[in-house]
Amino acid sequence: MKNTKNLSLLILMLTLTLTACGNSNNNSAATESPSSEPTAAATGTADSSPAPAAGAFKDGVYKAEYDRNDVRNWKAYVEVTVTGGKIGKAYYDYTNEAGELRSKNEAYIKGFSEANKFTPREAFDKLGQELVASQDAAKVDAVSGATHSSRNFNELAAAALVKAEAGDTATAVVPLYEDGTYKVAADAFDSHGWKPQIDLEIKDHKIASVQFDYVNEAGKLKTEDAGYKTAMEAKSKTYPAKYTEELEKQLVEKQSIGSVDAVSGATTSSNNFKALVEYALDDLAEVGDTKPAAIKIEE
Repeated sequence: MKNTKNLSLLILMLTLTLTACGNSNNNSAATESPSSEPTAAATGTADSSPAPAAGAFKDGVYKAEYDRNDVRNWKAYVEVTVTGGKIGKAYYDYTNEAGELRSKNEAYIKGFSEANKFTPREAFDKLGQELVASQDAAKVDAVSGATHSSRNFNELAAAALVKAEAGDTATAVVPLYEDGTYKVAADAFDSHGWKPQIDLEIKDHKIASVQFDYVNEAGKLKTEDAGYKTAMEAKSKTYPAKYTEELEKQLVEKQSIGSVDAVSGATTSSNNFKALVEYALDDLAEVGDTKPAAIKIEE
């Protein structure tokens, strides 16, 4: 009888142990989400090739350029060559309507080299080399003495690399000017007590309007000064309201300050207009800086 009880007890203990193990497995399975997918390894469909790195580039040559010439009538462009998914070469330069390269323009080379002790080509190549080394346009440092060109390079290189990520070899066209209203004035009144000023509006990345005038210390505008109009018209055959309108119209129509002709009888004002517009476009509109600016105007 004792042996029979011991055997029954042993069987009961084994049954309880097996039941406990079964419950443990069931609880483990219950921790999986009902929507969980089996892993690739579990289904035997694992891909042995490594996943592409984030931001990898497609092989090819990618170009980016601005949508227009700058105030000096040059258009910047970048060509990036991708090999093996990486940037292998980056070429940067400017070209004009005649197809001339800025890095080969003798006058530019002379002025740039005298100021910086190195050539424009050396500066442009340094930017390209940094892009190859960093593989990231945002990590390319500006070249001292070529801050403006460095800024243009970074923007164009970034646009070219967006194309490279997609494998799209069509040229990326980048707007040179940012939309906004840009105000520039002389930093002092001239010897006659007047200060030239402009308000220039960029809309849809084009010059939409410009207002040019002079103001005196009392806040009066030259275009509204009847006495000034009478005296100037008798001497120069033009007057402030007339020549400012002519200059404004030319700029909007031609979209280039380099193409604006001086108004006969208002040479000084034409030069002042050009200086103010150049600064507004080159230093403000290219970066979208809408803070009012004051510059020195030579009489």
